[in-house]
Amino acid sequence: MQEQLLINPVEVSEVKLKAGNKELGALVTEPESIHAGTIVFVPGWSGSREDFVAVLPLLSSLGWHCFSIDQNGQPASYGSNKLEDFSLESFAQDLIDLANSFSEPIHLIGHSFGGIVAQYAASKSPQSFASVTLLCSGSGPLPKENWGGLPVLVQAVENGRSLAFIWFVKTLVLTILRKQSFSKPVRKWRKERWLNTNPLSLKVMSELLMKVENVTEKLKITLSKHKLPILVMRGENDDAWPRKEQIEMAQTLNATFIEILGAAHSPARELPDKTAIELDTFLKSI
Repeated sequence: MQEQLLINPVEVSEVKLKAGNKELGALVTEPESIHAGTIVFVPGWSGSREDFVAVLPLLSSLGWHCFSIDQNGQPASYGSNKLEDFSLESFAQDLIDLANSFSEPIHLIGHSFGGIVAQYAASKSPQSFASVTLLCSGSGPLPKENWGGLPVLVQAVENGRSLAFIWFVKTLVLTILRKQSFSKPVRKWRKERWLNTNPLSLKVMSELLMKVENVTEKLKITLSKHKLPILVMRGENDDAWPRKEQIEMAQTLNATFIEILGAAHSPARELPDKTAIELDTFLKSI
């Protein structure tokens, strides 16, 4: 399914969405007849709207009006050159503003770091959302053993190193370790995405992945006053946040827990059929 990153299906269109005073680049697919509701996908660290391109048409065939956005600083929503414009608060406010621009509460699906932002947004404005799905996400920072090159990346951006230089070093290390799992065309596409990402956004997201507050506990407090359906979904082989933490997160939020067998950290790309069926089943049950 990796090659599906390279070309958008014919059903997928590009749009700009208003989120307060910002414009966020998005992909959209529309249902042919029935309207089951509106879904908005939120990508994670170094990700983009294309991470969901395989699953969007499948969900729209089941009646869902689907959007996948680039968060502020990601390629289609590049943003400013001011560090203060990038924070957990501002990422979350973008989701709230975007949700409130629709005529109905939206179903929010946050992948990885996007799930951290989704929880924070829902804790601030639960009435803006019809449900929240946390896809391969966690309750707070990544375990330290999974930080990888995040500290070095933050320091490199602070020292004025270009993303091109950081990509070169990152690729060299992965090649030496024989961990290049993508085909050559996909590696080229991922490089272009990386180079078109705002380094300030990438820096802030990296910092948050290492030291963000426990957003699940924050959302739990909100849910005690405002009921909101929550789904915690992970790939069977997800290696970002521990499975135990994700189960505990589901218990804390009184959420449904679903595991996609055979998937890893990106079920929407790796197994889009299974992911679409599970999402559709959950969303139509609430």
